[in-house]
Order: sequence, then structure tokens, then C-alpha cells
Amino acid sequence: MTIDTVFINFRAGDAQDTAVLIDQNLCRVFGSDRVFRSSRAIPMGVAFDPVLIGAVSGCSVLLAVIGPNWLKPDNEGRRRIDAPADWVRTEIELAIAGNKPIVPVLVGDTALPTADDLPRTIADLARRQYLRLHHRTADYDLKHLADSVREYVRPRWTPLPEAPDSVLVATLPAISRTSDVRVSPATIDNRLFSDSIIHRCRDFAQSPRGSISFNLGRSYRRFESIVGVLDDAVDADQVGVFRVLLDGRPSAEVTVKQGQSQVLRADVTDVLRLEMQSYRPGTTESPLLAGVRMAGGLSNYLPELGWGNPAVHS
Repeated sequence: MTIDTVFINFRAGDAQDTAVLIDQNLCRVFGSDRVFRSSRAIPMGVAFDPVLIGAVSGCSVLLAVIGPNWLKPDNEGRRRIDAPADWVRTEIELAIAGNKPIVPVLVGDTALPTADDLPRTIADLARRQYLRLHHRTADYDLKHLADSVREYVRPRWTPLPEAPDSVLVATLPAISRTSDVRVSPATIDNRLFSDSIIHRCRDFAQSPRGSISFNLGRSYRRFESIVGVLDDAVDADQVGVFRVLLDGRPSAEVTVKQGQSQVLRADVTDVLRLEMQSYRPGTTESPLLAGVRMAGGLSNYLPELGWGNPAVHS
């Protein structure tokens, strides 16, 4: 069975940075294999013509990123869109011929081209419902775009066993994690949590911000965890900051001291990727400077933080 994909159509020299931003956001939500942007998806040295044709022909939806220079003529008054060999035009023609959904994504204050502005073969673009991506509302616009794409891109998982009502996050396979983060029992406020996530450094911080992420498969609704400074922390007076990111978006954050643990909760409804971050403000980031401070008997303010039995619930 083929998987659903998003094809990002864009013009070099016109809002290509916005195309990259859209690509990065959709890759976080759907996975990089579900999103096609030519500059990233076509390997070096590969003939791009058949790859582009195949990607457009097989996509589930095409996003046409249109910025202020999309129709701009060159110094001789010629528009690239009028050239039959223009790839932006060709990709849209292929999508129209294949009866693909096409969503114009207007960048900033750019207006949707009229049918008279366009070559006859892609004049149909002018009557498609568009979305707008503006720098003043970028976070909302990117989320709205991802939600709109979800209408055409189905979940890849088929069929997964029914998720349990509750599961300890530490028992799930981690997608990624920084080297100073590990799964281990933890004692926080004189309570032992057997399936915890600890952020603790030995001599210096490999990553001042500890991070670990998990695939929730959009199967849960609530996340919660006790968070705090570990009872056996060398620096008992340290402050710890804990935060969760949901599909790359910050959701909840708390700051704690030893003996003052808190419950951190987040709504994870329809969330694919859960990322848990922790850090201690002021941690020495440079290993060289950390060595100098150690030699001088100075603290590097290393984090000694724990997520006590983090869990997700349906």
C-alpha cells in the first residue's frame, strides 16, 4: 500500500525560506517520508525530472507556496511561469491533470493570482481555496496548515493494537534523547518512582538541556508526571525547569526546587511526538570552561533532575 504524501511546490527566489519552514513543520507532524520538498528529498547526483514527476503524480495533496515574487518578471519583462518548461508550472499542471487537491499557500500579504494572471493550463489554481502564512501569526498558521493537510494524509500505522488506557512513558521506546538523560528509578521528595527519567551529568553537561522524545501514535489524551530535583542531588539548592513539547510546540512548563516537586500535566490529544525537556538555569555549557571551573573548585551548576513515573492516559 502506498503512503499518503504532501508535495511542496515553490519557486526558487520566492519565499523558499517559507517552503523550508513548512517542510520542517510538516516533517515533525507527519514524518519526513510523508513530505516532499525537492531541495531536501532529491539525493545529490540523481536526475530530478523523473523524481519530481513521480512525487507529484503520487502525492495526496500539493501545496503551492506563493510569495511576492512568484509572478515577478525578470529584467527583460519575462515571467518564468509563462515558460512551458518552468517546473513550478509543470508540477501544478501534473497535479491538476491527476485531479489532486491543490492548496495555494499565500505568504505574507501576497494576493491569490487571478485566472488572467496565469497560463491557461494552470488557471484553475485561481479558484482553489487558499491558506495564508503570515509572520505575525506564523505559529497559528503553521498549525492550521498541518491540521488542513491531515485531511488528506492518513495515519501510516495499520492496524496497531489498541493502546492501553494508561502507560508509563519510560516503558515506551525513545525516538531520541540527549546523552545525559537516562531511564532509571528516582527518589523525589522521599518517594521512590521506579520508571523515571533522570537528567544528570557527571563532570560537565553534554547537553545543558536534557531531552527525550517518544512516539505517542496519537493514542492518548493526558500526560502527567511528578517533576523535581532529585533527593540525592549534590547541589540541593538548585532550581530545575521542566517542559513538554507536543509535535514541536511548547505546551507546559514548571520550575521547581528540591523538596517542592510539582505535577506537570499536558493535553496530548492527537499528539504524535512527545518531547520532554529539563534544564538547570546557569549550567556551564563549554566543556573547556567546565574543566577550568572544576579545577578551581567552582560549581558548573549541573542538573540533577527527575521525571517521576511520567505517564500518558487515554
